[in-house]
Amino acid sequence: MKLIRNRKTNASLQFHMFLRAIIFLGFSLLIVKFVVNDTIQLYIAPKMLPFVYFAGACFLIIGIFLFFKSLSPKLKEDMECNCGVDHQMKGSFITKTCIYLLFILPVVLGLGLPEKAVDSTVASNRGVQYGGGLYNTPGIAQTDSEYGGVEGANSVSDEEGTTEADADSEIMAIYGDQLKEYSAMDHIEITDENYLDVSYLINFFLDDFTGKTVSIKGFVYREPDFAEDQIIVARYAMNCCVADASVFGTIAFGEQVGSLQDDTWIEVTGTVEELVYHDQRMASVRAEQVDKIEEPKNPYLTPLY
Repeated sequence: MKLIRNRKTNASLQFHMFLRAIIFLGFSLLIVKFVVNDTIQLYIAPKMLPFVYFAGACFLIIGIFLFFKSLSPKLKEDMECNCGVDHQMKGSFITKTCIYLLFILPVVLGLGLPEKAVDSTVASNRGVQYGGGLYNTPGIAQTDSEYGGVEGANSVSDEEGTTEADADSEIMAIYGDQLKEYSAMDHIEITDENYLDVSYLINFFLDDFTGKTVSIKGFVYREPDFAEDQIIVARYAMNCCVADASVFGTIAFGEQVGSLQDDTWIEVTGTVEELVYHDQRMASVRAEQVDKIEEPKNPYLTPLY
């Protein structure tokens, strides 16, 4: 009887060990799928990729180890380390099933569902930051923005004795060279690489850029209080992963944008003009040319630091 009970216990341990091996191998396979399909950038910022690769390798090694361990006919004896602790999984069948499903479902869904970037529905929940992070949706000045803005923009700190002149000096120290470069251009191309910095520059030094021609790419999004001929040319930026993605955008207006559907990817070329939105002075683009484009392979912006 004891021998039969030991065999059942060993078989149960083998099953649990095998299931855990499959879970680890599944997560490793999921990472491989994203890397091979070149869709991992939809979820992870480039600077985090080495950690993901390392995790995938660890999952693979642990999964292989657990798989061969599950084949051991003396697994119960191997796990008895005389430490006084029972290493067998406790709980009812339902409890164990629920625990395993917490790990199995993400793998199954990740392998089975198509990859898709976040869209304008998320923007409506998180709000939009204008001017590379200088303003957000209600028109409140951003301070210490995680992406583009710097503390002190259009603000004064009485506690630290910071004056507006000090804040301007700080901005010039950071952006002075870029201001000279871009303010000398008649046509400014806003790219993925310079998007956050140039958007911030144009808004903070609006007088220097008013009347200049810019080209900017993004997807169409509208605030609830927009007129029919107003849209936001929006982009998502992630610092670490898609969970911390923020929406950045520039308001564009004109007859050509009125019929555009939300989430349509476009390139807008037009003239920079001043706009007061929610009592906040910011840059907008009078659209002179609007072209529909394909969604970029990597639709997210990432900070350059």
